[in-house]
This record gives sequence, C-alpha cells and structure tokens, in this order.
Amino acid sequence: MPNKVLASRFNALKARVDNILGPAEETNRTAANNGYSYGYGQALGSGVDQTTSNDTIDALNYKLLYINIIKIRYHQVGTTGFSPLDFVTGDFLTNLANTDKVEEAYIQGLESLATNMETDRLALHPSQAEITVCDTSNSAVAPWNGTLSHIFKVTFSSAQARREYFNSGGKIRFNPSMTYTGTQSKTLDWKNMLDAIGNVDFGFNSTISSTGYGQSYGGIGHDYMSNSYQTAYYGSGGGVYNPNRYTIYAMELSDSVLQFKCEFSDPSYGQPDENVLADVLNSTLFVRANGLATIDGAQTTTVSVPEPFSTTVSGL
Repeated sequence: MPNKVLASRFNALKARVDNILGPAEETNRTAANNGYSYGYGQALGSGVDQTTSNDTIDALNYKLLYINIIKIRYHQVGTTGFSPLDFVTGDFLTNLANTDKVEEAYIQGLESLATNMETDRLALHPSQAEITVCDTSNSAVAPWNGTLSHIFKVTFSSAQARREYFNSGGKIRFNPSMTYTGTQSKTLDWKNMLDAIGNVDFGFNSTISSTGYGQSYGGIGHDYMSNSYQTAYYGSGGGVYNPNRYTIYAMELSDSVLQFKCEFSDPSYGQPDENVLADVLNSTLFVRANGLATIDGAQTTTVSVPEPFSTTVSGL
C-alpha cells in the first residue's frame, strides 16, 4: 500500500516555498539558516496550509502551491530551463476509482526541487529581468588628467524593499566607456581598459566584472556594507599605464540608501605625463526582477520588485 502524504509534509513544503517567494521578513544578517537572504517580496496568493482534519490534499491548495513553485523556478532559470509537469488534480471524494493521486514520489520530486530553489534563491535569469537607467555621467572635459569622480545614491522605499531587490537577484550595473579614434598611446590604453571591463554587477554579496577583467570582490555587495567607502571593483591599465585605474567604491548611508563612487584615476607619472585626450562616460543601470510567463494557460507575473531611484551627488 502506498504511503500517504500527510498534511504536515505538505505544509512543510509550502513553508519552504513561501519563504523564498514571500516577504523578506528576517532583519538580522547573522540569523541562522541565512534567513536574511530569503524573500522576494511577492504576494503568495490564496493558498492555505492543509488542515490535519483529513488525510487528502485539497486539489486547489496543491495547485496554488505548484503555481508558486513554477513562478520561482522560471524566475531563477527561465522558461526554457524548467519544464513543469501537468497539474495533478483528482476528485478523490466522488471519483475514487479513476482519480489522479499525488503520489509520494511526486512530492519527493517537489521537495528536491525546493532544495534546488533554495540553493539558487539569489539567481535571476536574464529573460526575467528588466534593465533600466540608474545614473549616468559624461566627463566632457577632454583633455584631462588626475581623477574624475561620479558619485550617486540609490534609494529604496524601505530596508525590506532593498533586501527583496537583491534577494531576487537584482543588481546595480556599471558600464564605463570611452569613444576615441586617435593614436595617442595613453588614451588608447584607457579605451582598451574600459572596453575590457565590460559590465560590472554589484549584487547581493559580490561585485563582479562580466569579462573577468580587473579585480572583482566576491565579498563586497549589498550584504556586506559599512558606513564608509569600500573598494568593490577596480580595473587597471596595461604595461607602463598600469597606474591608470577605474574603481568602484560602495557604502551604506542607511538601511535603505546606498552610495557609489566611480573614479577614473590618471595619476601623475612618466616624463612627460600625457593627458587623456577623450571624454569618459560612466553609465549605471538597474537590473531588477520583473518577469512574465505563461502558467496554467495565463500570462502571469513570476517575480517583480519595485525599482529604486537614483540621485546624482556629483558628476564627472
């Protein structure tokens, strides 16, 4: 005789799913089980815990839970990375002979999937993300030398909104660039360096270049901030131009406000010390969860978090 799936087991699975998809309620960074990194801030729908008054799983409760599982997994791996099974919704009370039953092996599969979703909880698939302008500054001072700085703030509506933005895989993206068609070696080195950096993403617990160029910091991100600037990333010039550097600094002004400083540093060295002959552009972007997918025949929001807003403190 097959094992029954008890209400307590169904409820334990639902609690794990709710913990990922629902509000980021943990406020203690050092809480056990990494609770601070859970919670996308989404409405959980009308699904309720299964009561212990009977030994069958309510079909609607099960279906609502499975829809939330699909939302999470699509958000994490995209619609082509996960193939949901058909909804198993039998009519046990009136059609016992032919009903579809949720077998224990099926629940075991969902429990295993929940473990994978917990492991991947900070992932945001590109197809489920929206990218919008954060803050941009153009130097417009060529030729230049010394240090140019672009400073801006990112403000969230609350500390919880900040956690949910980064818990759901949100990032602040940096994309420095330079346009130059001349032949001066220092300016060419600057252009080549900025091209090589590509995108730099400040996320939950890291600041990493998409190309692997420069020095990324795996421990500097939203979850590791202080009230003074920390170096989150830097890229350096090549050869004799190694002292030239693009650096991202990050700090926490409050539990809902972050501040960033992006420096283009061309220190004095060499005889003579040439100027840089082209402007630099520092573009920054919001990468936030805002996904859609067809679930149970309907276009459905998977995970969507509010966009914070930026304020320029000083331009290049």
